[in-house]
Amino acid sequence: METKALKFLGAGVLGLAVLTAAPVGAAPTTVPVFQAFQSIMYLPLYVGIDEGIFAKNGLDVQKVTAGSGAAAVAAVIGGHADFSLQDPMTAVLADKKGASVVNVAMVVDGVPVWVLAPKTSSYTNIKTLSGKTVAVALPPSTSTYLIERLIKQMNLAISFDTVQIGTELAPVSAGRDAAACLYEPQVDEGLANGYKVVYSFASQYPGDYAFSNMDTLASTIKNQPAMVQAFVTGIGQAEALIAHSPATAKAVAEKEFPTLPKAVVDTAVQRLIDGHVYATKPDITPTAFKNAIALQEYIGNLKPGAFTYAQVVDDSFAKKAK
Repeated sequence: METKALKFLGAGVLGLAVLTAAPVGAAPTTVPVFQAFQSIMYLPLYVGIDEGIFAKNGLDVQKVTAGSGAAAVAAVIGGHADFSLQDPMTAVLADKKGASVVNVAMVVDGVPVWVLAPKTSSYTNIKTLSGKTVAVALPPSTSTYLIERLIKQMNLAISFDTVQIGTELAPVSAGRDAAACLYEPQVDEGLANGYKVVYSFASQYPGDYAFSNMDTLASTIKNQPAMVQAFVTGIGQAEALIAHSPATAKAVAEKEFPTLPKAVVDTAVQRLIDGHVYATKPDITPTAFKNAIALQEYIGNLKPGAFTYAQVVDDSFAKKAK
């Protein structure tokens, strides 16, 4: 992985980094992290790598794209990764099958999901889509589960057209579907190309929703607590930097998504900051966990009460991340 120079973080954030810096001359610890997919939602991870924050904490974090949340968690279970980044409920479902995967740091603390329709259409809100078909990501996908629960709660007759994640707008553009339920940066790509928002899940959950977390094995926590602490501390410092310097966050996102127009990337990052989607600290609160697990219970993936916060979350490292 190419080493990148540490940029100015601001006195506060840099000071935090110094407190946990590795001894001078010490070889960095290699830490493979498998992410579900390359996503602008995962910007705290990229900021931590590209801005040298993990390196300052003595870690050589190596990012690998797994292709799905299930594959990312499987990499941790199989010993190929120290951490995975995806919907934390994927890890909980793995625990249901006998794994011992633990949530240790919050990355996405809101619900970055919107429903878009063409500007020229008559659809103005979610109710006006009743009787129509909406493009959604192939399950398992939180965006799909969210809109599934919403239409049931609102008693709407909306059909789904399941497609690969990231391609939800294609069937709408082709005239096959009326609207699409999707994530950033596809949202701002759509808005820049003649679409409008007809429903925002982000406005329903302005933070305190465990949407994407860092997970690791219980055995890793037991055997390598110093490494886990350094990693969670690095994530927390990256999150603080995003909040402290949106310009730095946008610059990193532009490097991580070079094929997207700069304006689309910058607007997407700002939308996620303004919507309290990026966590500002790595703590996973009981409320955030409850909101996330309630969705899995509603759609039947988990029985109510099957897992408690204490069983699948270890927030001790996040609380020490200064």
